Amino acid sequence: MFSGNTTQNTTRPISEQMASYPSNKLTIVGGGIIAALEAYYAYLDAKNNNKKLRVTIHEKNTTIAETTTSNIVPSLTPDEILSVVPRGPALVEKLGILFSKPGGIRVDDVAGVNHSEVAQRFINQVQEYSKDEVGHDARAKTLLELGKRSMDLWQGIYDNADAELKKILEESNFNPCREPRSQHPMLHDGYRIDLIYNVPNAKNRAEGMKKDYESLGYKSCKVLSPAEVQTLDPYLTDFCNKHSDTDELGESKWKNDTVALYRPGGCLDTSIFLPKFYAYLKKVMGQYVNEAGKHQDCFQMRFERNVTDVTYEEQNKSIVNGLQFFNGTVKHNKHIYNHSDYVFCPGEAVGTLEKFGFAEPAYARFAGASLRLNIPIPANKLEAYSKFNHCMEVHQEGVVLALQARVKGNNIFIGVAGTKAFYSNIKPHKDQEFAKNRNLLQLNMINDVLPEFISWALGRDTKGHKLTETDLAILEEKGIAIRWAGTRAVAYDGFPTLGNLYNADGKVENARGTTQLGSGGVSFGPGTVLASRSAMQENPSEDTLVNQVLVYGSSRRKL
Repeated sequence: MFSGNTTQNTTRPISEQMASYPSNKLTIVGGGIIAALEAYYAYLDAKNNNKKLRVTIHEKNTTIAETTTSNIVPSLTPDEILSVVPRGPALVEKLGILFSKPGGIRVDDVAGVNHSEVAQRFINQVQEYSKDEVGHDARAKTLLELGKRSMDLWQGIYDNADAELKKILEESNFNPCREPRSQHPMLHDGYRIDLIYNVPNAKNRAEGMKKDYESLGYKSCKVLSPAEVQTLDPYLTDFCNKHSDTDELGESKWKNDTVALYRPGGCLDTSIFLPKFYAYLKKVMGQYVNEAGKHQDCFQMRFERNVTDVTYEEQNKSIVNGLQFFNGTVKHNKHIYNHSDYVFCPGEAVGTLEKFGFAEPAYARFAGASLRLNIPIPANKLEAYSKFNHCMEVHQEGVVLALQARVKGNNIFIGVAGTKAFYSNIKPHKDQEFAKNRNLLQLNMINDVLPEFISWALGRDTKGHKLTETDLAILEEKGIAIRWAGTRAVAYDGFPTLGNLYNADGKVENARGTTQLGSGGVSFGPGTVLASRSAMQENPSEDTLVNQVLVYGSSRRKL
């Protein structure tokens, strides 16, 4: 990594400063999962090179709990990032259909969403991009390969972790996405069961997914019969009975609109993982001694730090030397480092790079909603459900929900996130029609898959019944349901924006971006950070995939 001397001098001799200070500093804007992984990989690199590193993260929210990552229930899959931006003609068609209708993404109750300058620029770029079918296919193939790389990297984080980090991952419900190590299908061994229902010719969709996974080297994918599903996961018996028929031989067969797929996939509970991971980084990175002789942490997380601009060296606009915050304060380093680098991971804050004067491809927000339930387990059921734990995706027409469900203390925790609507550059909130409608849909899909738990929560048998807004309101009033709405920031081609940043004067030598990952922030985090970091290495990477990702993900790309 490279940067010039970007700070003002101090009154203390340089030799004495260098003896106590870390030699390098990394400043990260944004405090979500990408920032955490940026900090982690920077720490490992410094450790491997026997250098001391200082990392400061600036996060606009007041707590980690307010970040997007803490309010979703991420899958770990190699294809999750592909599902946000429809192709050109499909985007226009879907924008004409209300979000609550199959395949629709339009909202009409939020002013300025559909006709803003940001919306029109994004739509125009998507339409123009969609004329390049060969280029789109190449990008999609590269994203799948990057997804596979990220799954391997997540496994590598676990395999190479010390005992403390391994424990954090396990406590965070880390389930890997990899080839099974058992000879027989089982859950929590790299694969999981995904359910597809209320979808015409559901088996065709499952076979298409299976083909994609096999192209990446996953060899154990298979369509499961109802009996096989129940053997692997008896908690899905109610679902299997409702969506299957018995043939003339007495065997259960899926109805035409339903299927189950055994496929590579895992999960991570980021609401648990992120705060524990940041505490871990603070511990392992250690401390340094400042000019006053006081010990300070090498890793620092700064909340309520809404960055509004960057500053440059007076005579060199290619070197960032500080940040400006919402209250007008400008902060520069108080120490001269060998390397002082900046990485921008704004996540859902679309348009941040452009606002700071950097090049940024046409972008938009797609809103997403999540629903989390904490359902008390009846005393007489505690033992029977003590080991309950599974993750999956549940598919309907135009809807893909990531779902985690497991025991937490004396509760069954169920979290789902998914479904989308076009929000241009406007931030959604949970009391708009989109979030309220989608949360009710999510509750009904949970009831389709795991009706026993919803019956406990509502105090009545909900199996086979359609739930209402009143039911959702009751669960909120009881403190069982937590509703949330947020956004996925995406570029016009659905590709992350990674690597070097550019201002009006050209390339910025000590700044890069890792952003616009859409719904793939957690799954694709390690792979995108790997690629983004390689952009500032002194020697070009020999990794063909990484180099291709940087070409497609350039912040200067446009049509």
